[in-house]
Amino acid sequence: MTPDQSDKSASKRHVGRPPQLDEKKRCALILKAAATVLQTHGYDGSSMDRVASQAGMSKKTVYQMFPSKKILFTKLLEDRLFSIEWPEEKICEDPEEHLYSLLIAIAQTILRPDRVCLLRILTVEHKSEEMRHIFSDILQGHTEDNLTRWFSEQQDKGRYHISDPIKYADIIFNMTVGSLLLDRLFGLEKRPVEDNFRDAISIFLRGIRINPENE
Repeated sequence: MTPDQSDKSASKRHVGRPPQLDEKKRCALILKAAATVLQTHGYDGSSMDRVASQAGMSKKTVYQMFPSKKILFTKLLEDRLFSIEWPEEKICEDPEEHLYSLLIAIAQTILRPDRVCLLRILTVEHKSEEMRHIFSDILQGHTEDNLTRWFSEQQDKGRYHISDPIKYADIIFNMTVGSLLLDRLFGLEKRPVEDNFRDAISIFLRGIRINPENE
């Protein structure tokens, strides 16, 4: 084959339909498009047509991945807000340090700029009944996360006065991640994550620790 023929052959390989994306990449592109459409049009103004157009795909392809708008946006919220990269489980002699590592893992997901942007949109979307149901269903499905399990384990070990692990997990979340999240939602000055978390954890655990006078 001459160099000229080789060039023509290579050219032909690039003509026609674009290469097929694998399912994982298609899903990522669709979710990214859904986030953009949600930001631009709100939930009620979003549609599978708009998501498909934003993703550069056919509506049929989008429906193959996500059979309905509700399923698509449920996946978006779960992926962006609840897919936490938890630290590897290992024996930790210091429960306070273990709790700190769990909260840092949550913060590294929730406090990312794109996540904060999504949460800012959700505060505006509270009027959408379907969006409220989506978020409520997701929350109910994530009550047994690693943070709640930490409090359950400490309750079983008798180290702290813990009457309700879910409630206590909510309290420490609001004292740490929730507090810094509000700063970011309102564009306030960013406080250092590590120092604020360690102070909040120390104060909180000291208040519920059994026999604190023995420390």
